Amino acid sequence: MTPARRPGRRLVLAALLAALALLLGGCVYLRLLELKRQLADFDRHFALHTADGLALDLKHPVLLADDVRWLGLLPEQIRAAGTAEEWQVRWVKQLPVGVLEPRRYDLVVDLAFQSGKLSRVAVPERYFAVLPKAFLADVIRSVGRARVDRPAAAVESDVSATRPELRAIDELLGRPSEERENGPQTIFRYRYLSATGDPRAGSLDMTLVFDTASGRLLHWQGRTPVGQLGFRFTAPVSP
Repeated sequence: MTPARRPGRRLVLAALLAALALLLGGCVYLRLLELKRQLADFDRHFALHTADGLALDLKHPVLLADDVRWLGLLPEQIRAAGTAEEWQVRWVKQLPVGVLEPRRYDLVVDLAFQSGKLSRVAVPERYFAVLPKAFLADVIRSVGRARVDRPAAAVESDVSATRPELRAIDELLGRPSEERENGPQTIFRYRYLSATGDPRAGSLDMTLVFDTASGRLLHWQGRTPVGQLGFRFTAPVSP
């Protein structure tokens, strides 16, 4: 007869697995923290290209491909060549039941890896018909100055940049998954699921808060399976 397993052994195994998860998560956190430090010295560590869409080259890559997957960015397509890989990541917007749109408003980003590390992030040109490239560049740069709340898995940044108004966001992203008004503010929520259908990707939720009277974007918050990233806009809209 096989002896029954002792409860103590199961507890030890569970503790070891938990410790391993914390260790691995800590390693990812340290690499993300290093990426944030690099963003604080942007021109030294990054090269920005705006001729065709917006592409960000990482001169000193730190994030591993597994880190990117852990963040919930799973590739719908992968093209490999030697030690290099190119990913296309796509999220599908979730609309209210019975609501249809004349075209698709999915989110797409292209990622490149060299020797297993993230070396480029690119956004296609079509997104900049209404979204200024300078705006997105300022948002990216602001992460280097962001406040990090590790227990809450949250990052918050102030962005001093001319930002798009509600009508531009509506044209860029289409109809929100949810819409409501809260006093003088209009709140749009967009929910996306990975085009891969893989449940490990979780969901990507974006909440945008506008001043109803002026249409100005006041706050943007993105929630991922591993934390949230927020941007508070402080500069007035240019006339």
